[in-house]
Amino acid sequence: MHYKDSRFWLYVTHEDHEFQSNIINKEYENEWIKVSNDGNIIIKGSRVLANDKGGYAWDGCSPKFAFLDLVIGTPDGVIDKNTEKPKTYFASMVHDALYQFGHQADIKRLNIDRLFLVMLKDFKLRYLYYISVRLLGVFFFKKRKKLTE
Repeated sequence: MHYKDSRFWLYVTHEDHEFQSNIINKEYENEWIKVSNDGNIIIKGSRVLANDKGGYAWDGCSPKFAFLDLVIGTPDGVIDKNTEKPKTYFASMVHDALYQFGHQADIKRLNIDRLFLVMLKDFKLRYLYYISVRLLGVFFFKKRKKLTE
């Protein structure tokens, strides 16, 4: 687990990950994410700072919190045999990054949540997770918008 500003990050990617989405005609780039007009999204993990070799960090499917040595909250699913990552790993990475920076790219929350559902294609609880982000995501999305303004 990685800690920063009293929050913990369950995952940190140390390489760039590229995804093709149906979110088109939006363009945005910062040190963590690149959104291209053609729907291509890159989550940047190869970023290296002087004192930090970390890349993009997130907590998987929310909500989660650390208590003693336990992570309590929404499960990220079993390990996928092909990726060797939890089944929600990539979907939660993209979803968290877009919730965090989607305002700057003028991407609607509905489009971000729909992409999350599409990316959860092999996850048996995908519709439950999608309904959860549709119902509860508004609180996180509005909070992120205020923080980035």
